Amino acid sequence: MIVDRKFSGPTTANLEITEKCNARCLHCYNPWREEHMGVNTFAIDKLKKTIDELKKAGVFHIILTGGEPMSKMDVLIEALTYGKKLGFSFSCNSNLMLTTDEKMKKLNSLGLDHVLTSFPSVDKIENDKIMQVKNSVKKIEKGITNCIKNGIRVSVNMVITKFNYRDVFETGQFIFKLGCQKMFITRAVPPVSNTGVSDEYKLTHDEAKFALDEGIRLKKETGIMIGTLVNYPVCFLGDLEKYKDFFGRGCPSQRGHRVNINATGDLHTCVHEETDYGNILEDDLSEVYQTKMRTWHDKEKMIYEGCKGCDYISTCYSGCQMIALAFNGKFGTKDPLYVGPNSVSKKYMIDNDLFKKIEQKLDDGLIFKIKKDLRFREENGFDLVNIQWGNTISVTKDISNFIKKFEKNEFKLEKIPFNKPTIVFLILKNIIQSNQLNFDNEFKLQGLSINIESLPYFNSVNV
Repeated sequence: MIVDRKFSGPTTANLEITEKCNARCLHCYNPWREEHMGVNTFAIDKLKKTIDELKKAGVFHIILTGGEPMSKMDVLIEALTYGKKLGFSFSCNSNLMLTTDEKMKKLNSLGLDHVLTSFPSVDKIENDKIMQVKNSVKKIEKGITNCIKNGIRVSVNMVITKFNYRDVFETGQFIFKLGCQKMFITRAVPPVSNTGVSDEYKLTHDEAKFALDEGIRLKKETGIMIGTLVNYPVCFLGDLEKYKDFFGRGCPSQRGHRVNINATGDLHTCVHEETDYGNILEDDLSEVYQTKMRTWHDKEKMIYEGCKGCDYISTCYSGCQMIALAFNGKFGTKDPLYVGPNSVSKKYMIDNDLFKKIEQKLDDGLIFKIKKDLRFREENGFDLVNIQWGNTISVTKDISNFIKKFEKNEFKLEKIPFNKPTIVFLILKNIIQSNQLNFDNEFKLQGLSINIESLPYFNSVNV
């Protein structure tokens, strides 16, 4: 299966509408924080120009972030209102401490249906220490309640360091009872500096595994979904069946999907990096992406030498290269959790038996349809299909043309000109649907979130 395609531009953008923030989280990745916190916020005219440029570049999904986006509600509301007219989908990153019932009702009316919030620890003293805000747990709790009450889904990102890695299970229990849908157990990315990496970022293998194991225990006891927003090396995970929830995301920046825009308009490939590659208010985003940012998409430059030859490079991308940069001073180096090639003790594939059952069911006269509201972008030799939110995959022109041909009509198997594994792939990606096929929600979400097209199992599938 072809998976290493170069895009003409990003598919998802992190848009920092303001630098103003009501917290001072110790693990905050924004390098400008100490220099000019709160100085820069998008003026409405420049915000609209930025969103216009994202549309021109073919971006599908915008993540509205900061700073704290709710510290500038007028800008946040304008971004949602204007972006919705242009056909974007949205999510928002917020610490939720500034929410009110009225604010969340308004944001939901504008189409916001998901917020990712940061919650370092349910331990009140520890959380106040990390976020440098008094009574932070109570404020976040109220924020989560305001969201869910108004129909906005909430996921929690728990950024782990030596300060809080032991608190995963208890924190997860707390947010599950509040109604949160998912918990991300994410390694903190150290700031890049000449003074080296501070000790709190130096999680040992055992400490990192303890945090993930606690997440697995949480899922078993509550049913909450778990995951990570920063890649763990596949060789570190080892048992991919056990750690399947932390496997398969890859690096969205290295895969070519992501761009980050500061409140000044400066462009970055990764939200964690300080290097800027231009300014969206002055430069053509697609040109910057295809030239200055291209190093991020180059496996020869971004993949660690010790990883070459591994079957999971297109899933792992050598762990997190921003963490490697902080520890080693350059890209293409060893992630501190790296173990070594061929260290996968148990492979993870989509359930083999279920996969075969799906293939068998295809012959039962099923009626198929194409998922509604798919979005497309033409590329050189292939197309991109946005399934929902930030979930975008690349497909051949033949597949794209087939989807477009039948997007308003039902059809049967004989109308599908692809082999069964390819059909099953498109079903797992929720592009082809049938009311006669029933999967549980977790399986559906695995198909969407895991880069299954890059797994060895799907090598024979041509999309």
